[in-house]
Amino acid sequence: MPAITPDDLNPLLDQFDGPGRVLSCYADGTGADGFTPQWSGPLATAAAEVCREFEGDAPARDAFERDLAAVRRELTEPTGPATRWRAVFSAADRGFFRVIPIDVPVRPSLVYDRSPYLVPLLAAALGRREYLAVHTDSHRARLYAATPGAVRPVADLEADVPSKQHSAGERWGLGQATIARHRDEAVHHYLKALVHRIEAAWADRPFAGLLLFGPRPMLEQVRKALPTRLRVRVERETPAAWTDEPAELTASIRAATLEALAGDEARELEGLWPRLTTGRGVAAGPAAVLDALQGGRLQPAGHGYLALGPDPGEAVGRCTRCHALAADAPRTCPRCQAPCRVGNLWEEAMLMAFRHGIAVHSVDAPGRLAPYGGIVAALADAGPAAARARAPVTAGV
Repeated sequence: MPAITPDDLNPLLDQFDGPGRVLSCYADGTGADGFTPQWSGPLATAAAEVCREFEGDAPARDAFERDLAAVRRELTEPTGPATRWRAVFSAADRGFFRVIPIDVPVRPSLVYDRSPYLVPLLAAALGRREYLAVHTDSHRARLYAATPGAVRPVADLEADVPSKQHSAGERWGLGQATIARHRDEAVHHYLKALVHRIEAAWADRPFAGLLLFGPRPMLEQVRKALPTRLRVRVERETPAAWTDEPAELTASIRAATLEALAGDEARELEGLWPRLTTGRGVAAGPAAVLDALQGGRLQPAGHGYLALGPDPGEAVGRCTRCHALAADAPRTCPRCQAPCRVGNLWEEAMLMAFRHGIAVHSVDAPGRLAPYGGIVAALADAGPAAARARAPVTAGV
C-alpha cells in the first residue's frame, strides 16, 4: 500500500469550503469480539450525538443520514482493496465521496463539520514507516515491504543446498563428513546471496528497520552475515518455520511491524522529556510552536520534529493571502492584514509539517504534554534522539 501523497490530500483540501457539511469517518475493520467490526460501536455512538444536534432541523438531519448511509456501505462492502484501517469522506450535497486506505493504526471516529477532519489522516501519513521483513530458512527466502496494515513481496531467493545428514546411530564416516562440508559451503554461499539481496532491497527505498523471521539458528547466522550498517537496524528476530503459503506469515509480520513502530516512536521521544524539563532546545505551547514552525527552526535535516497530544479542537487563524498561522485566531492576519479563516490548530500545524517533510509524533498520554498546551516542538539540531528526517513533500497541497 503506497504512502499518503499530496494527490490524496488535495481533493480533501478543496472541500474546506462549500455548501453543507462533510462526514469524516475513520474505521478499524477488525472485529473487537471476533465478529463485530471495531468501527461499529464508535460510529453508532457518534452518529446518535449528531442526530441529537439536528433535532428539529429535518433537512440537515436528512443530509447527514445520506452521508452516513454512504459511509456504512463503504465500510460494509468496500469498493476498493480490503484494508484494516480506512478513512471515508462523504458530502452528498457537494457530490463528494472519497476513500483512503490507511496502513498504520487509527482510532475509530466520526466527525461531521464544514470541512473534512484530517488530523487522524495526517497523523497516519506522518507516522507511517515501512520495514523490510525477511523470512528465511537454510536455502530459501522471501523479502517483504511491511507496514502494520500491508505486507507486499519485493524479492525471493532459492539456492541448491544439500539436506542435512543424520547419522541415525551409525559412526560419522568420511562420506557423511564430506556431505556436511559441502552443505556448510552451500549455506555460506546462500547467506552471501541473501545478504546481497537484502542490501539491494534496502537501497531501493527508505526502510525504517529490518525484521527477521525463520529458525533461530539461521536467524543468528543471517544477523552475523549482515554488514554492520544493516545489523544495527535489525529490530525483531521472530522464530518461524518455512511455509509454502506466504499468507500464513502475514499476521506475524504485521504484528512485528506494529511492535517495531511503537518502539521506534518511544525511542525517538526519549530525548524530548529532559529538554522540556530544562526548557532548552524546545518550543512549547501553540504560539511558540507556530513561531518555530514558520520560522524554519524545525528543518528535517536538523532533526526538528513536532510532538502532539490528543487533538483538543483548538482554533487557529490561517491567512487567506499569505497562509501564515496565528494561534489566537485573529480576524485579520498580523503580517499582511488580509482576512483569516478559522481552522483546527492540530490540522494546520500537521499540514505545514507534511508540506515541509517535518516528522510528527503522536503522544497518546494526554498528561505528558498537558502542561505545554498539548503541542511542543523539538528544534533543529536538538539531539541525536530526534525523529528521523523525511524527504520534503513539495508537490501539490
